[in-house]
Amino acid sequence: MKICIVSNSHPSNDIRLYYKLAHSLAKLGEVHLITTTGVSNSSLNPFQETVNSESNWGSLSLLYHTARKYKPDLVICVEPATVLVGLLLRLTCRSKLVFDVHEFFPDAFAERFPLPFRLPAKYFYLALEKWLERRVQLTIGVNREILKELVPASRLDKALYLPNYPVKNVWDLSCEVPGGIGELCEMSFDLIYIGGLTEDRGIFKLLKVISYLKADFPNLTVLIVGKFFNEETQSRFNSDVTNYNLNKHIYYQEWIPAEKIGLLLKRSRFGLWLFNPRNRRMSQAMPLKVMEYLAAGLPVVTVKTPLMSALIEKNKLGAAASFQALPIAKALGDLLTLSENDYQAMSKRCSDIAESRFNWEAVEPELLSAVKALFTP
Repeated sequence: MKICIVSNSHPSNDIRLYYKLAHSLAKLGEVHLITTTGVSNSSLNPFQETVNSESNWGSLSLLYHTARKYKPDLVICVEPATVLVGLLLRLTCRSKLVFDVHEFFPDAFAERFPLPFRLPAKYFYLALEKWLERRVQLTIGVNREILKELVPASRLDKALYLPNYPVKNVWDLSCEVPGGIGELCEMSFDLIYIGGLTEDRGIFKLLKVISYLKADFPNLTVLIVGKFFNEETQSRFNSDVTNYNLNKHIYYQEWIPAEKIGLLLKRSRFGLWLFNPRNRRMSQAMPLKVMEYLAAGLPVVTVKTPLMSALIEKNKLGAAASFQALPIAKALGDLLTLSENDYQAMSKRCSDIAESRFNWEAVEPELLSAVKALFTP
């Protein structure tokens, strides 16, 4: 079997696409991961290939022509736009199509518009996405809410819930990485946050929390790993760090290869996932970073929502608080003062639940079975 995974927004070494989907599907045949950025690998299955174009539509054309030369039996499309590539391959190569959906695309699209236009924009995009979904043989969703919104009841037999759990041992690699990251691997951090740096992701709330904590924890160290999406946010972040006098507490790293994240997690004690609960995409999705924190044995401090409470509070894997600086600071303060024995017990609960339930290997058989079923008469 020949399989192509196509994406116009993820690098070829993306954790889900390469270390999860591609490596799992390589057990069924020859896999080619074709993207617009990343690394190339032409010697080992799964193979990685990149195409370059100055326009989004041009990249779609290149993705199509690159995939077509392999005459794939199966094509996995990662974005709504790349489903168009898959539909062309279905016509020319009679490929089976899979749509792997791992975000609320309509909500993300709507957020680009002023508030009065967001709802119409969302449902316009959702209608287009549903039109595309009806034309694939299998839809995979990392979140049940995504599938519920996108896949009609009449097609639920063509849907698969495949959460974005971490791969076991994906981090067991050397710490020899570019950009001076090796120095961070020699340090220890009380708190770590990994992800996009925006107001809705709680970056300014986090700085306020640290300003409350520093009096009781004068040696507090916090590692923030992520990218700013605009200069205004970055400028405000820098100003707040200075105004709150947090320069000695905060270490900032803009970029690190995804497969190296665990090296920094293992140098940290608690993981942070703060978000505005009014943002539907964040409150209803289980972020990969939370799963990675648990896999590394890090108790998590997060925002109280039904999803986070059911995972973190119910299983005693950290703490959840309202999206306000003082309650978050109190929750963190209580955890930072845990005895070493209590901390180790909580850390073990985190790694145990990741090892037994929340890992890619636990769900991989469902993926392989669903793909095999596409080719069963």
